[in-house]
Amino acid sequence: MADASRSSLFWWWPLLARHRRKLYGGLAATVWCSVAASVVPFWSGKAVHALELRDWHGSRIYLLWMLAFTLTAGIGRYFMRNTLIGLSREVEREQREGLYTYLLGRPFAFYERQRVGDLMSRVGDDVGTVRMATGPGLMSFLQVVSILPVTLALMIHINWRLTLAVMLPFSLLALGFYLIGKASHAIQQKLQLAFSALSTFSHETISGERVVQAFGLEEARVGHFRELSLRHAALSMQQTVVFSAYAPLSAFISGVSALVLVAYGGSLMVRGVLDLGDLTAFTGFLVALAWPMMSLGWSVNLFQRARAGQERIDFVLNSPEPALPPAVAILLPEQPAALRLEGAVHRFDSGRGLGPLDLELAPGDSLAVVGGIGSGKTLLLQMLAGLREPQGGRLSVDGETLDETGLRRHWAGLGWVPQEAFLFSDTLRVNLAMGRPEATEEEVWDIARVVCLDELIQRLPQGLDTVVGERGVALSGGERQRAALARALLRRPRLLLLDDALSAVDAETESRILENLRAFLGKSTLVLATHRVFVAETCARVLVLHEGKVQQLGTPEDLAAQPGTYARLKQLQSLERELVRGA
Repeated sequence: MADASRSSLFWWWPLLARHRRKLYGGLAATVWCSVAASVVPFWSGKAVHALELRDWHGSRIYLLWMLAFTLTAGIGRYFMRNTLIGLSREVEREQREGLYTYLLGRPFAFYERQRVGDLMSRVGDDVGTVRMATGPGLMSFLQVVSILPVTLALMIHINWRLTLAVMLPFSLLALGFYLIGKASHAIQQKLQLAFSALSTFSHETISGERVVQAFGLEEARVGHFRELSLRHAALSMQQTVVFSAYAPLSAFISGVSALVLVAYGGSLMVRGVLDLGDLTAFTGFLVALAWPMMSLGWSVNLFQRARAGQERIDFVLNSPEPALPPAVAILLPEQPAALRLEGAVHRFDSGRGLGPLDLELAPGDSLAVVGGIGSGKTLLLQMLAGLREPQGGRLSVDGETLDETGLRRHWAGLGWVPQEAFLFSDTLRVNLAMGRPEATEEEVWDIARVVCLDELIQRLPQGLDTVVGERGVALSGGERQRAALARALLRRPRLLLLDDALSAVDAETESRILENLRAFLGKSTLVLATHRVFVAETCARVLVLHEGKVQQLGTPEDLAAQPGTYARLKQLQSLERELVRGA
């Protein structure tokens, strides 16, 4: 996407540069329309002068010329609007698609510091303000630029002194528009920030409506929403007040010019310097200039708003995170992935994080990561997935250091199930086969049986073709987790990463799924994070983390026989299981 921040005055040119041909066509249609419209008062003056001389035939000829130029101006106006408004729609589409593509190519770290509501306001509201400037705004500006020289030339041709007297008040418009535009730009920046905050708060409240209702936070959220709405409304009213100054200012200047025309033009007519036709023509010229001059204020306001919006868009486009490599078709080896961490470190500003950590996983190996809250389990899986780059040390995949050039290859063989399973607002079939759309019906059902999802599918009204709703709201938490696990397994990954992927599944179903997963051991390199010791026993080795550092590493049997965190957790969870069975 073009960077539109090169010049504060011509920020819009990079957006239109690739459409030069259409822009020049729109400019030609604008000139055509404006020139034809400017000449109409000239012929009306000629017609009135002919009537003044009682030349009826000549008057009819001039009226026919007026009709011809009026028709020509109408045709030109059609082509002007069709071309320039259509051009702005193309710019809008390109900007929106470009911004969407850009967002999809951002790394994991980008979304940690961005708010979804804020990004949505830039894709929607800010892009919309840019469209208004590059379409109606640009069209109004070009009309003024093209109609003014022609009209002035015709006015000077009739009488240059009256032209100077009539146009002198219009010079005050430039100063007025500059002051109003400066105030409008400052308010628009605040207004778009307020709209962004309102969008973000609305998105968070609606997304987390279950938490809001469970804790009885409706009144508090409504109160905060009201505060944000009032601030947005106050800024909108300020912007409306500033914007509403354009029309009165233009009307006042036009009125002053008309007053000058009647006073000075009338005196010239009395002295015989001008005739009635000339005065009629001047009146038509002022009428022809009135609307373009008034719309010039509207156009300036649109450009001020759009500039503020483009600055917000550019702020996102100039994010410091490097772009992800483009997605390409990759032929992967069939054997499982081999992983190696050497002195890997990733720490947040708070000091919490992971490492230094040394770890090696052979192809087909399985590792369970156990630890308390904040011990670094999720961070380790994110690092192995390539979502986070080690700040120190390195991660090797199949003997090669994983960097930006190898990310897409690594992801092509990755099966990833995060803590919070995310499903798209589509059918269950589409969600399950998302990582491998070419999967057959039989393969989908086989995986569904592995994760104990087959009985649910049979109960659903439309089976695999049932729409699961936004974020999978039609399914329970455990059902969403099983669907996400099935999606990862159906992909036949070389590396399978499960981040507490069965935390919302009941114990009986969990045991059946773990037993079914044993068939996949050896076919994929498996790393799972869990707080349940009995899940960890599925793997060949267990890694116990504490505050981001390795506390224990070994087989489940060896760690259970040693005093330490793993043995203590197993004892407590065994007691818990016995109590549950006894109940």
